[in-house]
Amino acid sequence: MITRYHPDSSDGAAHRQWNELLQELRVMQTGVQVLAAFLVVLPFQARFEILGTVDEVVYIVLLVAATLLILLMITPVAVHRYFFGQRLKEQTVSLGHIILKIVGIGVGLLVSGCVWFVLQVLFGWHIAAWVGGGLTVVTLFLLLVLPRLLLPRRAEQVQS
Repeated sequence: MITRYHPDSSDGAAHRQWNELLQELRVMQTGVQVLAAFLVVLPFQARFEILGTVDEVVYIVLLVAATLLILLMITPVAVHRYFFGQRLKEQTVSLGHIILKIVGIGVGLLVSGCVWFVLQVLFGWHIAAWVGGGLTVVTLFLLLVLPRLLLPRRAEQVQS
């Protein structure tokens, strides 16, 4: 039996939040998939053979991280499908919100890590540490610190 979802007045906010969450996931999805595709084809390039053992480990970490991020991005949709029609939209949105925060930070760190990796292979550890490390610091600032600095006073009162 197929149950159709009909948002009522109490569930309308959860329905709107779910749609917003899906839009945010769509924004990140393409970038992560392209980056993962780049990582998947990288071993088939001739220059890949010049990597040392440490570089290969870093590559594996980046590849696994990209894969896990893709899986995390589809998790809210899978959960939504599982609970479809059971009037658990608020729980689904809550889980999706947590996952989306993790994915956002993960994507930022993955991109920074890939830049670090490329720079390390092309120019060595010194330049990679400065540029990749700087990007990582900027990433963490933009994704963790800045949102808290922009938090409106009204939201601060609600959180306390």
